[in-house]
Amino acid sequence: MGKQEPEPPTDPLSVEPHTAEKFQGDGRVHEPSMMRSIAEALSKNLATLERPGISGRALIDVQPGATQFGEWADAKTFGATAGKDSAGQKLGQVHAEFIKAYKNVIAAIEASAGNHAEADTRNESA
Repeated sequence: MGKQEPEPPTDPLSVEPHTAEKFQGDGRVHEPSMMRSIAEALSKNLATLERPGISGRALIDVQPGATQFGEWADAKTFGATAGKDSAGQKLGQVHAEFIKAYKNVIAAIEASAGNHAEADTRNESA
């Protein structure tokens, strides 16, 4: 019987090449500070959408009619359509829903930044 070659030492942190391919990222990096700056920029933009005196509730109370758009034929036609079936009220409801969703997006980004920052802190102390 011949001399057996010793098995090469194995690195406990090594990953098989075919398995390593599964863990290759797409280049995304989480940066809590960048997430927070995006949320801050969105918040500033939200402020322009929520100008004082223009709230979703105020828009719901808008009831445009033909007279608000002018006296010429096309304006009267448009005004009649805009006021039909409480279009102003529907516009206000959609605006209020949009603002609510926009705020939810900002809150989700801020929460995600907080989660990532907390995870980073825990990983650094481990």
